[in-house]
Amino acid sequence: MMDTVNTEVVVVGGGVVGVAVARQFAMRGAQVILIEKESSLGSCTSARNSGVIHAGLYYTEYSLKEKLCLVGKELLYQYCADKDIPHSAIGKWIVSAPGQESRLEEIYQRALSNDVPISRLSAAEMRREAAELACSAALESTSTGIVDVQQLVHSLSLDFEEAGGLVHCRARATSLAVDGRKAILTIEDGTTIVADLAINAAGLNALELLPDPMSPDLENYYLKGSYFSYSGGVPFRRLVYPLPAAGGLGIHLTFDLSGAATFGPNTEPVGAPEFSVAESDVHAFVNAIVHYWPNCDPSKLSPAYSGVRPQIIGRDGVVNDFIFWGKEIDPKFPVLSLLGIDSPGLTCCLAIADQVFELAQ
Repeated sequence: MMDTVNTEVVVVGGGVVGVAVARQFAMRGAQVILIEKESSLGSCTSARNSGVIHAGLYYTEYSLKEKLCLVGKELLYQYCADKDIPHSAIGKWIVSAPGQESRLEEIYQRALSNDVPISRLSAAEMRREAAELACSAALESTSTGIVDVQQLVHSLSLDFEEAGGLVHCRARATSLAVDGRKAILTIEDGTTIVADLAINAAGLNALELLPDPMSPDLENYYLKGSYFSYSGGVPFRRLVYPLPAAGGLGIHLTFDLSGAATFGPNTEPVGAPEFSVAESDVHAFVNAIVHYWPNCDPSKLSPAYSGVRPQIIGRDGVVNDFIFWGKEIDPKFPVLSLLGIDSPGLTCCLAIADQVFELAQ
């Protein structure tokens, strides 16, 4: 006999955004079940990125990404401080090559308009800051940071469970339907969860769970990014980013909280999510890195990991913003789907949770 479970809220997807959303509802007094297909929370997309807390420098004006990143970074820094989650406002340099200075200036002006801490550095100033860094000019962002993503997810999930929330891992959602004012979620083992509200935060699988009627003009665009670790010392004290490239922020230098250096990601459209890292990609990595660090030693680069960004294609191409879909149909529609939650989703997780809770009222 198939089981039927009733709840006020069900959240599908236990990445950092799904856990943050589930936590928000539980802490506001709702009965919440969090469903995750993997054996542990935060083990898919959330575990396969740079772990960077973004300052809010690049995003389209008035977009959700811009709004939620600016708010979300402050919420995240405060949460990490309150909960003793390992993090560091390490800062970053964005560097330009000769001829790119006007693009760097655009980022600078955008940062000023959003009250994002930013400063210009000339080539001479950068030589004093980091002698091995090759650039014609740079920007310094002091509110960019790094965070231990797994400890963040763990802390959010503890908050959720302490507020009465129920986590169910190894539970793959197979369908999400609407019956009147109820959301009907079916799990692979045959269990049905009936909820007043379902939040579809399934990341790479979110589009598959859109209930009818939904927009037929959306499709997945999986953009894979690989990372290479660097086994030697790196003579820089901040993250180093080139100017943004098509599809992403370019192959940049990041550190984990132990100081280990990683370069990435590149960008590669793929037909379906897969997480291999090709050793042959090292040549493209070296070609990108030496533009800003000529002394990079290729022999110290080795394949590390890869991630896939859950982007969405609409009528006009790739949608470069978050999509919160469902309330367009009916303000009382019982399913809210979070689509295209790629970077800076980690930075925005607490702000997204606030926004989703407001939309649900």
